[in-house]
Amino acid sequence: MSLKTSFAVVVVSAGIVNAQVINFETLPDGSTPTDNQQLPLGLVYTVPFDGGTLDVTIGFDVDLDGVVESPAVFEAVGSDPITGFQGFGADQASPFFAEQLGQWFIRSESALGSSDPIGILIAEYSQPVPGAAGEIWDIDGNEQWEIRGYRAGETQPTATVISPTTGLNGEPWIFSLADQDVGFSRLEIEYVGTRALINVGLAFNNFSTSESVPGPTILTTQPFDEVRNTDGFEEVTIYWSVPVTLVEDDITVVTNDGFALDVPIDITGSGTQVTTVIFRGPPGGGGGGANDPLINGSYLITIDDRARATSDNVPIDGDNDGIAGGDAQFVVTHRCLADLADPAGVFDLSDITAFIGSFVDECE
Repeated sequence: MSLKTSFAVVVVSAGIVNAQVINFETLPDGSTPTDNQQLPLGLVYTVPFDGGTLDVTIGFDVDLDGVVESPAVFEAVGSDPITGFQGFGADQASPFFAEQLGQWFIRSESALGSSDPIGILIAEYSQPVPGAAGEIWDIDGNEQWEIRGYRAGETQPTATVISPTTGLNGEPWIFSLADQDVGFSRLEIEYVGTRALINVGLAFNNFSTSESVPGPTILTTQPFDEVRNTDGFEEVTIYWSVPVTLVEDDITVVTNDGFALDVPIDITGSGTQVTTVIFRGPPGGGGGGANDPLINGSYLITIDDRARATSDNVPIDGDNDGIAGGDAQFVVTHRCLADLADPAGVFDLSDITAFIGSFVDECE
């Protein structure tokens, strides 16, 4: 007897917008699961895709032979002796993200508190898809997950994303990956962290089976590129497309040269569309003092993709490829008014020559 159904999951998640998702609030036939109920191996979710439908099956490969042999399990949100994660209570999200979690998610048979192998979550498709996205909840304490997308018949992934290891107590981490040339036929999620398995559970939700999702992007910065004055600049302001949550450790500033000296910083504006990076010491210094202008040089600013949209935790799209994830980098430069020739920050005969040439030509 075939296990395939024709039920189409069409609910749009609060966390993954503009995409059809499986939110695990129901079984493939539309019925409501019971707590700790297995999702039978081979049971098919059928979702809208490319003018037709796409079949998706989900299970776990526990013995790591590439074949699913262990079912996923539905977990109800709220206190329960068997749990998928421990956030703001057993299987409970941070209050800000409670609606995004919903009432149900799926986990492995090896629940929180078990030292048994979690295995690799495997989602297999009836046809290639150009992207995928989903949520893993409550990553903290040296937990880490690797998500891989595979083309049909291939053993090496064409796209890989690795999660952060902490900082998401009762919150989702959202992965997004794409293969728009050929497409994925298989998605894998594997635990690769160092935290003991007895303290780790996989809580998986809001699975966008066929679409990657975009992340926040930088609209502009102030200053942008090069500053020419006598005083340097004490801060850089970053303007985002949407409010972004980040911490000081998510941003690094270094001299843009072979020494790459760290610049001490503070930040303000987390949770808003405007992040300000304040310089607190000279390159290579200890920091902690008053604002210390950057002067006479070029500086590389990197924002790690741990920075995320405040509303739903989608990582920034730092590389501007339309897919959430990827660090953002840009360079700002200060030049003394007498620094007229490249390289910036070096005062030599070439600056004098440039001045004389400009003076003789009357700045033409």
